[in-house]
Amino acid sequence: MNQTIYIGADHAGFDLKEILKEHLESNGYHVEDLGAYYLDPADDYPRYAKEVASAVAEHPGSLGILSCGNAEGICIAANKFDGIRAGIGYSTKSAETMRADDNANIICIPGRLKTPDDPLVIAEAFLGTPFSKAPRHVRRLGSLHAIEHEDGPLTTVVPALLVQHENEFRKKINHAGLRQIAPLWQIDIMDGTLVDPVSWADPRVIKTMGQLPNFELHLMIEDPLPTIVAFKEQIPTLTRAIIHAEIQEPLKPLITAIKDLDIEVGIALNPETKIRKHLTDIERCDLLLIMGIHPGASAQPFLGRKILRKIKRARKLAHHIPVAIDGGVNMKTAPKIVSAGARQLCTASAIWKAEDPVEAYRNFQHL
Repeated sequence: MNQTIYIGADHAGFDLKEILKEHLESNGYHVEDLGAYYLDPADDYPRYAKEVASAVAEHPGSLGILSCGNAEGICIAANKFDGIRAGIGYSTKSAETMRADDNANIICIPGRLKTPDDPLVIAEAFLGTPFSKAPRHVRRLGSLHAIEHEDGPLTTVVPALLVQHENEFRKKINHAGLRQIAPLWQIDIMDGTLVDPVSWADPRVIKTMGQLPNFELHLMIEDPLPTIVAFKEQIPTLTRAIIHAEIQEPLKPLITAIKDLDIEVGIALNPETKIRKHLTDIERCDLLLIMGIHPGASAQPFLGRKILRKIKRARKLAHHIPVAIDGGVNMKTAPKIVSAGARQLCTASAIWKAEDPVEAYRNFQHL
């Protein structure tokens, strides 16, 4: 194996570190020992947590192993570093799940406490398990990333894909600059049932467009579930489906059916739709999307004060549900939208018609 494993321990984990290092090297791993290099009963674990955490953070894709007496202190210390997801490996199951579910990049194994499983087997389970990339786990890690960077961009910006042709979709989704900085994209879907226009969005074709970003669907259609199922079957990076409260189908069973697909549910309200009328359904969802225009076409003007009042009302009535705005979002309206309480901006023309879409995206981020 060519993978580099960074390893470190204080005096209480020193003996285990030496055993682990010898075992891993004999099994083909390249192990970089970052200390302690000799047994010092007076040393402290933060030093070694820093060394290993810094090395793992500087080398994306690498993994680390740490040890102290109970693994708690050194784990706490490692998690102080940006980009580190450290967990305590007290069993093979914990080691496997912290990798598969949480994409942990450092495992901390007790040096003095007896674990139910052999520490060598625990380490092997950690190193041999890949991240599952299941949408729910990707979503949760995204939430953690947002918490870690609350002093930076607070607004989630979602480029919207409202297109009539495959070539237009392909051109936009392959925009190299935006692909590097936009973690979530929105696909607008219209079939002429809820709104008059019809958009292009064929999951069978989209699937062939290479490595795809995370998607949410904004379904402006009367019967959204079959489309959601089709996308779920074809597009593994589908994370959320947003349905409209105005459809004829009962919302409660539809929300349940979507959640059973292991994706988030958002509910969208047209400008004239009252929040209180659908409050029970909103509270079952993961996102409330408020339309800033009448749905069906991009580049419409923002409907102004009544939408801003609606955002504030949503934050008051369902304060734990994040609010997104779709329609009429540009650099003139966005500051007021964010000030009112919206945390996700879905925008098409303000990005795609900009001279520099990447610069436009970044400008929205820092509102």
